[in-house]
Amino acid sequence: MRRLGWLDGWNCLKTATTPQLIGVQYLRAIAALMVAYFHALIQFPQYHPSLSRYLFADAHLANGVDLFFVISGFIMLVSSQRTLPGDFVVRRIIRIVPLYWTLTTVLALILLWHPALFRTTVMGAGYFAKSLLFVPYSNPGQQGQLFPLLAPGWSLNLEMFFYAIFACALFVPLNRRVVLAGVTFTILVGLGYLLRNAALGAEIDFFFNFRLFEFLFGMMIAQFYLARSLRFPAVVSLILILGGFLTLLAGFPMLHLAGGSTLQVLLENELPAAALVLGIVSLEAKRGLPKLPFLAFLGDASYSMYLSHIFSLGAASKIWLMTGLMRPTTSSAVEFVFFALVFVVIGTAFTYRVLEQPMLLRLQRLYALRRTAVPQLERVGITQDVRAIPLRFIALAPENPPVPAVRAPGTASGMNPVG
Repeated sequence: MRRLGWLDGWNCLKTATTPQLIGVQYLRAIAALMVAYFHALIQFPQYHPSLSRYLFADAHLANGVDLFFVISGFIMLVSSQRTLPGDFVVRRIIRIVPLYWTLTTVLALILLWHPALFRTTVMGAGYFAKSLLFVPYSNPGQQGQLFPLLAPGWSLNLEMFFYAIFACALFVPLNRRVVLAGVTFTILVGLGYLLRNAALGAEIDFFFNFRLFEFLFGMMIAQFYLARSLRFPAVVSLILILGGFLTLLAGFPMLHLAGGSTLQVLLENELPAAALVLGIVSLEAKRGLPKLPFLAFLGDASYSMYLSHIFSLGAASKIWLMTGLMRPTTSSAVEFVFFALVFVVIGTAFTYRVLEQPMLLRLQRLYALRRTAVPQLERVGITQDVRAIPLRFIALAPENPPVPAVRAPGTASGMNPVG
């Protein structure tokens, strides 16, 4: 009898039918850095004039979230080709919930201890519960915007809604999932348009969000990728990358589009983000991309960066003020931004290594052990529901007689849109 070690469960999860795309990792890093940079630039309003002139403070850096949504749609379709709906839901919960709940709880405790440390966050039991349950609500501390306590988590509310729809799509064959998702998103957005004057409330309108199509664009790119149809000339891929990235940052100011309008979101957010992902994926499929370790690490840790950077920026701002480095000069503004971004990277590495990675590996191990133990226990005559068996007994489950290797559904560890 051989004891099942943690590597058995981990290797089961690492069995993937699709290799990790390093280009997508780079895009995840870039998206997280865009959001972190955006928030670094607005820490001190008095710095804005200098930063606008020298550090692109007026660029549409918050559009990094749109890039995340397209990446998410792409990865979900690619990495879940043989995944059952229940398995998908469990894996997504394991991936998203622990770190988000941990950091939201940390923020809530800080607010109870010293509310002034986060001047735009209002604490309440109801707000805390809704934040943990991914329920959007009008946050009085954020001018009524639909932000949870941990403000970056607003995108997770939409992300989890997408996961629910995608889990339903897993009941149909792979080649029909994009169509089903497209029909579902079209109905939702169409209902939102038809009911726009019905005063349903912002919390309901949130689920009719036009940005749902960003997930669809990502799924469409994935469909072409899986069919090996992305064989563009390298110059076309480079045009898509450069054009998509520049448009994502600058938009089309000459068109004078109304901010937040459907046309503005489509032309300046959704299509550029999709073009960028399409360009990177097609370029890597045709020519491959070099491994850049630092950028790859930030891609792996992008979920940690996305959720933790507000803590890092808050600490950097406090240190900047306490040490008397705050001066009304351009050099001081530039120095602060670089100082803050260094803090963000340090905070990201700490959060990823100390919180996200250990929690993720532990939960994945537990889940994998329970899944792989079922056929082993059945082969030796144990038919009891495995969920009722303590983990220590599952870990000792015998493998004699030999059990055929269990092939896990297609997964791509580290290729998740939010980390």
